[in-house]
Amino acid sequence: MSRSYQPGRIGQKGCISISGGSLTGELGDRRKAASGEPTASPRARAEETRNRILDAAQEIFGSQGYHAASIGEITKAAGVGLGSFYLHFTSKLEIYRYLLRSRQEDFLLAARRASAGASDQREALRTAFRAFFDWITAHPTVLRMLREAEFVDPSLVVDLYQKPALAFRDGLAQQIERGRFASTDPEVLAWCLMGMTEFCAMRWIVWRGGEPMPDERFEAFIDIITRVYALPSKGD
Repeated sequence: MSRSYQPGRIGQKGCISISGGSLTGELGDRRKAASGEPTASPRARAEETRNRILDAAQEIFGSQGYHAASIGEITKAAGVGLGSFYLHFTSKLEIYRYLLRSRQEDFLLAARRASAGASDQREALRTAFRAFFDWITAHPTVLRMLREAEFVDPSLVVDLYQKPALAFRDGLAQQIERGRFASTDPEVLAWCLMGMTEFCAMRWIVWRGGEPMPDERFEAFIDIITRVYALPSKGD
């Protein structure tokens, strides 16, 4: 689960921003260099700062909503200065868009990797959906952001819903042509499955405070998905 960063205080790392870095962080690096300890490269430090900003933004946007959130709150939670934020992102909207697109890529990749090498279609579905629900359990605020995105920037609907649905449709169409799934409209099937998955994740993960989806609910979900796909039921 993403970490929530607390604001720095005098004498703590991240309290004073100088050219996108922190005074105490630089002093720490000097002490490490003097003692012979390895120090992080500028690129590694910049990447670490960027990730802290992204993690903090995810928590702030997810808990408060886009419009109530501010860049000041994000930098305070990340323990960095405003200058550091603007070295990486030009605006609140830019980081919001980047977060949604990159996090979506993360959970789709997790599902694809989990299902690779599955022994049959049912197992592929089980592992892919389990990976998705586990990812949402670790990052419940992302699903809240996804559901708000349309009202923040309508163009995000294309990237976050329409493009994935079309890719899903094409994959389903291929499976239908090969006789692996029952014949039906692949686009309607894609949207139905996406809707079922999102609302089940909201009901049994996000609205329960990020608790894992109960096993019995997951098994019921898989049984229903199996029927939708017209695959053999468990044990058949």
